Parts: sequence; structure tokens; C-alpha cells
Amino acid sequence: MTARHILRIQDLTAKEMCSLLDLAEAMKRGDDTRAHLAGRCIGLLFNVPSTRTRVSFQVAASQLGADSYPYGVEELRLANRESIEDTIGVLNRYLDALVVRWYDMNDYGAGHRRLRAMADRATIPVINALDDEEHPCQVLADLMTLRELYGARVPAKRIVYAWSYSPRQKTPGVLHSSMMAAALLGHRVTVAHPPGFAPEERVTSAARAVAARTGASIDLTHDLEEAVRGCAAVYTLSWKSPTLVGQEEIQARTRLADRWRITAPLMRLADDEAVFLDCMPTNRGEEVDAEVKDGPRSKIFQQAENRLHTQKALLTQLFDGTLSGAGAPR
Repeated sequence: MTARHILRIQDLTAKEMCSLLDLAEAMKRGDDTRAHLAGRCIGLLFNVPSTRTRVSFQVAASQLGADSYPYGVEELRLANRESIEDTIGVLNRYLDALVVRWYDMNDYGAGHRRLRAMADRATIPVINALDDEEHPCQVLADLMTLRELYGARVPAKRIVYAWSYSPRQKTPGVLHSSMMAAALLGHRVTVAHPPGFAPEERVTSAARAVAARTGASIDLTHDLEEAVRGCAAVYTLSWKSPTLVGQEEIQARTRLADRWRITAPLMRLADDEAVFLDCMPTNRGEEVDAEVKDGPRSKIFQQAENRLHTQKALLTQLFDGTLSGAGAPR
């Protein structure tokens, strides 16, 4: 069987995403507690620290009957310039799947190319656990959370992905994968961002092309308040500008700190039942005020929990034949 890699959210079809979410919900309810991965060995290769992704994948593997083995790049011979080709050639012989987080925001795009190079050499599934362009695993958990909140009404609800200030240069991976998932599933999305911080044009164009076939809407705006007005969910994100570099980018984001933050007055512009979403990590007083992050509208820990269930479902379906084959075209 050809290894199925999940490097982008569009490596899954809309039908596959729905099937995966159905299984994740069954696992969360306790309707499916089988050890689907008994005897398997799952490797986790991370070049940057992780809390939610690393722990949720380790627990997912354990609950499915598998063993997991986390590695930092500095622990392997990659740190001494051993090639990706040689590294993957070896890991192919030891592991049953490899979960990879790899990015460096000072070299945008290199992380995704590294994952692609690994997948090209791998005879085992490679799963993207966040690079500088995509984060499919987070978005699956977000989709599950939205289904739990709104059920079949999700396509009618408008979700706002709002750029918010952070002193760190973060990857736009969640945003890019979210836009494409919305396009594939026929959802309504508004991306609110300051000038100079638009999502990558290549991703926007691709998502809008898919949306034209599915009835989805992918809108971009510089008006944060107007974007939030009447929406069903406000999802705070911070991402590095794809066009500004170095000190120019840092100075631009610093000037935006006071105006681009999710506050209680801003949330009051949303629908009365609107929720606050955040994949974390975020700092109170920077991306979002504590009143919002810790308030009754916040569903951030529901999102975090759902990482476990969707990743259990993803691992299961990668090995039970549900996601067999070459997957979607690149």
C-alpha cells in the first residue's frame, strides 16, 4: 500500500474529513475504544518546542495501543548535518509513521519544503504537525469543535480569523489550512488583517478557486470591527507578514499592538452566542485580553482536547485503509 501523507489539509477530501470527524466524535463519546494501532511505533520529530501537539499525539498513540518516540532535532544526527535522505531511509525501517513539526520563520517556506522532502523519501505516513505554511492537525480539531457547537448549521455560520498582535513571528499555518478547509467544506470565512499581513496570495487564490465550486466564501478585510460584527466565532491568530522582512516587519507589528487585539468590547460586536477560539499559545494582554480568553465565550480548552480525538481518528484511518492510496494531488 502506498503511504498516505498528510502535509496539507487538502490532502484530505471533504468526504474524508467528515468521516474522520465522525470517528473522532465516536472516540470522544467512548463508543470506540479499540486499540487500532496495537504494536505500532509512532515517531515525533520536532525542531521547535510543543505542548498541545506533542502531548496529544503521544496520548493518542498510547490510547490506540501504540508506542510513541519523541525526538528533538538536536538529539539526532540531523544536528551534525546528516541528510534528510539518510535519516528518513533509517526511520522507514524502524517506525510505522512519523509526525513532524518543522519551521523557522527566518526562512519562510523552508519548513514545508523539508516536510515534502521527507514525504518524498518515506515509505511510512508522514503527518504535518505544523510547518511554516500549514497546520492540518489543528484545523481538524477546530472543525470538530465547530461541529460540536453548531452541528449541521456550521456552513451557515461566519467564522472570523483575526490577526492579533504578538511580539513573536508566528507561522500562518493555521490560517492557511483553515481557509482551505472552509473552501472544501462550503463554510463562510472572513480573514481580518492589517495591511501588509495578508495571507499568502497563492493560498488565498487556491482557496477561492475551490470555494467557487463548493459555495464557500473566503473574504479578506482590513476592518476588524466590521469583520467581527454579527459573526459566530472569533478566532485569534498572529502570523508573520509574507511581504515585510526583518526590522520592517517587527516595527510594523509593534505599531499595531493596541489596535489589533481581541477585547471584550470587540466581542460584543459579534453575535450574542458567538464564541472565542484560539489554538494557543497566546499571551493575555497581547493577542487577547484575559477577560475574553478566560470568559464564558472561550472554547479554547475544548479545542485543545479535540486535538487528541481528531489525531486518534487520523492515525486510525491512516492504518485501517480508510485513507489508503496516494491522496489528493499536490
